[in-house]
Amino acid sequence: MNTNRSGLFWGILLIGAGALALARQLGYIDDSLPLVWEGIFAGVSLLALTNYALSGWKQWAWLFPAGVFGGLAVTVALASANIDNAAVASPLFLGLILPFAAAYLTDRSRNWWALIPGGVMTFLALVTLLVDSTGGDEWVGALFLFMIAISFLMVYLNNRIRTWALIVAYATAVLGLAPLMSTGGRDAAYFGPIFLFAVALPFFFVYFRFPENWWAIIPAGVVTTIAIIAALSISGIIRFEREEAFMTALLMAGLAVTFAVLWLRHDKAWAKIVTLILAALAVASVFFMSYYQILWPVAIILAGIYLFYTALRPKTA
Repeated sequence: MNTNRSGLFWGILLIGAGALALARQLGYIDDSLPLVWEGIFAGVSLLALTNYALSGWKQWAWLFPAGVFGGLAVTVALASANIDNAAVASPLFLGLILPFAAAYLTDRSRNWWALIPGGVMTFLALVTLLVDSTGGDEWVGALFLFMIAISFLMVYLNNRIRTWALIVAYATAVLGLAPLMSTGGRDAAYFGPIFLFAVALPFFFVYFRFPENWWAIIPAGVVTTIAIIAALSISGIIRFEREEAFMTALLMAGLAVTFAVLWLRHDKAWAKIVTLILAALAVASVFFMSYYQILWPVAIILAGIYLFYTALRPKTA
C-alpha cells in the first residue's frame, strides 16, 4: 500500500469506527437496523477498492479490507434475510480469496505462495456453501485434501523446478480418496490396495520415463504385488487363514516377475539368481502346501548353501 494513502484510509476508518461506537452508546444507532451496518461495511469495502484502483491495480493488499468488509456486508444482508445456514459465512471467505488471487496474478514468480492460502480460503468458502446441503461430513475432509492438492499442483505448474510441490499434491490427492471411500461400507477396505497402487505409480513413471533408473521397478513391483494380494484377500477370493500358501505363491511370483524384468531387460546377472529362487519358491508353495511351515526354513538353507558354494567355487580364467 502507498504509505500516505494507507494512513489516510486507516485514519478515516478508525475515526469512523470511534464515531459509530460513540453514537451507539448515546443511543443514536439502533443495532436492530442491519441496513446501517450493510451500508457501513459496503462503504469501507468500496473505499478500499477505490484505493486499489488508484494504485494502478498493483497494490493488491488493498483487497484485504475490500474483501473482508465486502464479505461482511453480504453476510449481514444474508443474515437479515433470515438465511439460517452456514452459507451466510461464505462471502467472507470468498472476499479473502481476492487478495491472494490478485497477488499471484500480479507476480506469479514471486507470489506463488499465494496459491496455498488461496486454496484454503476456497475450501472454506465451498464448505460453508455446501455443508448444510450434503448428507455426510466425509466429503469435507476429502474436499480439503483435494483443494490442498490443487494448490500445490498450481505451485508446481508455476515453476516445474519445484518437484516437491508435485509430490505433496499427489500424496494429498491420494489421501483425499480415504474419506470418500469410508462411506462405501465394506468397499472402504479397498482403500488400502488403492493407496498401495498409488504409491507404486510414481515408481512406474520414473522407470518407464527414465529407463536408466532401473532400480525403480523394484519398489514398483513389490508394492503392486502386495496391493494385488490385499485386494484379492479383501474380495474373499483368497483367505489368509486357509490359503496362506497361495498368498505366498502369489507374492513370490510377483517378486519373481519384478526381478525377471531386471534380468531380461537390463541384463543384471544377480537378478537372474533372485528370479529363479523366487520362482522356485512360488511353485513349491503350491505343490508342497502340506509342508508349508517347513518350506521357508528349507528354502533359506538351500539359498545359503548355493551362495556358499558359489563363493568357494574356483573362478575360471
